[in-house]
Amino acid sequence: AALEPARETSGDFYDFIPLSDRKWGIVMADVTDKGMGAAIFMALSNTLVRTYATRFPTLPAVALSAVSERILSDTRGGMFVTTFFGILEPHTGRFTYANAGHPPAYLISTQRGKESVDPLRRTGMALGVSEQATWKQKTARFNLGDFLILYTDGITEAQNSQGEFFGEERMLDLVLSKGACCASEIRDTLLDEVHRFVGRAPQHDDITLVVIRRTE
Repeated sequence: AALEPARETSGDFYDFIPLSDRKWGIVMADVTDKGMGAAIFMALSNTLVRTYATRFPTLPAVALSAVSERILSDTRGGMFVTTFFGILEPHTGRFTYANAGHPPAYLISTQRGKESVDPLRRTGMALGVSEQATWKQKTARFNLGDFLILYTDGITEAQNSQGEFFGEERMLDLVLSKGACCASEIRDTLLDEVHRFVGRAPQHDDITLVVIRRTE
């Protein structure tokens, strides 16, 4: 994992939450806005996700619904947070997730020379937007050798001096070209390529990236 703030504080966050029955909660989130207010809102959101993840260790959609309800009742600032929350069972490969308005995570397989890219798209809106919002949860299979890419839009919307975006297609092409590498190599290569693409242009948004590979 890596997090590179655009300013002294960050509105992005990621987390790995140990849950019951050998499960792990995996979180990637991005608060709207920048600066100290976003950082405080991020800290609140992260605490709430941890609280409700342990309370609902098999129900990510229910956990996100509870987080959103608390955000709406406890804050008045008009900020919201896009959140991807997945529950991984490392011993079975079962991955249950809910995506609250966040860019799609990608579950990627390069086994037997065949490339498979499964986008884990939105299953509801961002947290803290509406009291009537609902979220669905879905399940994917994390097989041996597969890897999961979670990121914030600071990667895909990184711009160079010509105003071009790095984009999802460029990101996926690079990741697939490194399909035989370990998670840390994929992370480092992708971040290096983002910085090379941006060049001397200023960093406008926080950059956060998590790469997980199943090796056993």
